[in-house]
Amino acid sequence: MEKLMQRIFQIDGEETDCWLGHDGSRFVLNTPTGAVACQLDPTGLPGGYKLRAKGVVRELRLAVGPEATFVHTDGRTYEVGRVDPAERLAGSDGGASDDRLVAPMPGVVVSVAVKPGDAVEEGQPLLVIESMKLETTLTAPRDGVVAEMPFAEGDSFGLKDILAQLAPEEE
Repeated sequence: MEKLMQRIFQIDGEETDCWLGHDGSRFVLNTPTGAVACQLDPTGLPGGYKLRAKGVVRELRLAVGPEATFVHTDGRTYEVGRVDPAERLAGSDGGASDDRLVAPMPGVVVSVAVKPGDAVEEGQPLLVIESMKLETTLTAPRDGVVAEMPFAEGDSFGLKDILAQLAPEEE
């Protein structure tokens, strides 16, 4: 099987090495836990696809940005980030970035669920954004206190704008 492309992805905060191959008739996604034959077909909706893997068909919506891809399926949205191996090997400090939610692409704020000073739990919705006709709920990356929510409902934001900031963790 020819190895087509190897990447490091970060899915919901967890890194995984994977590569996509083709066995002559289908694509095969290879991960550290095994290989999965898969097929992705457009549905005709903007960003809409049907994913066939392991005998299961799932409908998804994809919004692709320069820093990450958002996959919406089964009522949940997953952020799939691309990890630069050179930055990882250089030991870049990611501590402060765990406190910020950064816009992966330009868009509009649909709703804001919290305000500065609110205590939040990991996974709690902070705001909903729309980019490329796909609504995405952004959640707290950890337990903490909201330090900053610079955008209000209806505000437009740009690529890499900080959409939410948690107060630094106390030691």
